[in-house]
Amino acid sequence: MAREIKALLDEEIAAYAARNPRSQAMFAQAKQSLPGGNTRTGIHIDPFPLYADRGEGAYLYDIDGHRLIDFVNNNTALPLGHAHPAIVTALQEQIARGTGFSRPLALEVEMAEMLRARMPALEKMRFCSSGTEAVLNALRVARAHTGRTKIAKFEGAYHGIDDSALVSYLPPLGPELGPANKPQGVASSAGLMAHTLDEVVVLPFNDAAACAEIIGDCAQDLAAVIVDPLSTAAGLTLPEAGFLSSLRDATTRAGALLIFDEIVSFRFGPGGTHTAYQVRPDLVCLGKVIAGGTPGAVFGGRADAMDLYDPADGPQIQQSGTFNANPIALIAGLQTLQALTPEAYEQTEELARRAAEGLQAAFGEVGIAVQVVVAGSIFRLYFLEQPPLNFREAAQDDAQIHRWLFFALLNRGIYTRTGGNISLATETHHIDALVQGVREVVQVL
Repeated sequence: MAREIKALLDEEIAAYAARNPRSQAMFAQAKQSLPGGNTRTGIHIDPFPLYADRGEGAYLYDIDGHRLIDFVNNNTALPLGHAHPAIVTALQEQIARGTGFSRPLALEVEMAEMLRARMPALEKMRFCSSGTEAVLNALRVARAHTGRTKIAKFEGAYHGIDDSALVSYLPPLGPELGPANKPQGVASSAGLMAHTLDEVVVLPFNDAAACAEIIGDCAQDLAAVIVDPLSTAAGLTLPEAGFLSSLRDATTRAGALLIFDEIVSFRFGPGGTHTAYQVRPDLVCLGKVIAGGTPGAVFGGRADAMDLYDPADGPQIQQSGTFNANPIALIAGLQTLQALTPEAYEQTEELARRAAEGLQAAFGEVGIAVQVVVAGSIFRLYFLEQPPLNFREAAQDDAQIHRWLFFALLNRGIYTRTGGNISLATETHHIDALVQGVREVVQVL
């Protein structure tokens, strides 16, 4: 079947190129000044990317004039959809008052109190400008608080672009990864500090016994375990019952901090995934959702750890940043959180499940095995016989079918990436259009 899929893929790419001449020309121009034609590795598309022009609600408009139903929403960062009127108005008003100050703002306090009310684990917190910064600082807190140097992360997981985070991020499957129950760390980027692999321990997701053993073996050197509780970048492999609790127990025994990277998984519910699963981490990293589509992030947790930043007696950890707690990010984030009520989370999850059921049925009609995993407002397709439990299982997904489906849907006005996420602007007819689009294109299979 692979040969047939390749032929269909070639047809869709040819149609894509024919209908997007301005994007193709813009990419050729971009490559003259930008390495690879962009500044975000994750948005690279071969043969060329689609260039966005504007967004409105559930729709993305490209520079060739196409209107696309957007199920990507800037990689989950737009839970209210594009250009939400309340955010637009609030931003316009704030911009007229100023875009940045060298003094703290009442908005900063308001946002901190709102987040703390939703997530009691955030006893104290600090603001920054990106998820990478949030993770970097959380890991630094853990090292400073424990006096230890090693960090444990999960195989395949993405936590930004700090050196520690770029160990075993979506590594190619092969013998160099070691056994499944004791993964070996591999560099996922050139240019990492020489000691990085020695200081990062790699864990297997959903294997509680193996994790407990690995954490126990390196306990005296281990500062923290960081986990994306929904394993979103490593394939949306959901935690089995008791797995996250087992991490809490293992890190407590080891005297290490447990860090939840909820930059994406905060979409799971009003208090994030850790609240829904009733597991209290020591530190939490937040971004995307809490900044309302603007560059902003938060890290925080236990007061005794976060007080290392207190400048009153001379901070043990320095953290500055001209754009920390920027009013643009704060005002957009506040508007977003106010709109994300429990009812809003229920609405988007219901639509995600509607999408999953429809997609499962559409592929089933032509006899193609597909698993559609749902976590809150996020859904992910796997062309596998069973939903994966970890990165290595997820990595066996059929990349070529995904690539064909991506271009086939894009050519029909639907923007997805191996699945998608639902915003408050998404309506039932958008879901039905997605399902019908899939139903039509898979008939050729």
